[in-house]
Amino acid sequence: MRIRSLLPATLVLASIAAPALGQAPVEPPANALKAAKLAGLAGFVNVHCETLRTDGDRFKSVVKAMGVDPADLERDTLLLHAQSYLAVYEKDVPASCARADEMFGRTGKVVPGVFVPR
Repeated sequence: MRIRSLLPATLVLASIAAPALGQAPVEPPANALKAAKLAGLAGFVNVHCETLRTDGDRFKSVVKAMGVDPADLERDTLLLHAQSYLAVYEKDVPASCARADEMFGRTGKVVPGVFVPR
């Protein structure tokens, strides 16, 4: 849990340090941010949703279709973005689980089959 509490401070420090080092903060491409958001939701679903789990193969194929290497979601800026989304979903667990099923469940409106019944 300590990692989540340090996340805002880490992001602030990174945004302050980059210009000080002569570099502008680099924002990931839009598709990479969408993939990080989905990764955060997948992590949330696996921990908090009693009736859902992530279909790993389907998740990876969706992320690859976005033009993002799934391994990139496990490091650096995309990992921080995924963790921050996970923290947002945790604010209302029942609603977030219902929304995950509605949008990405077996009959999902956005991408069906990313989350399947446990």
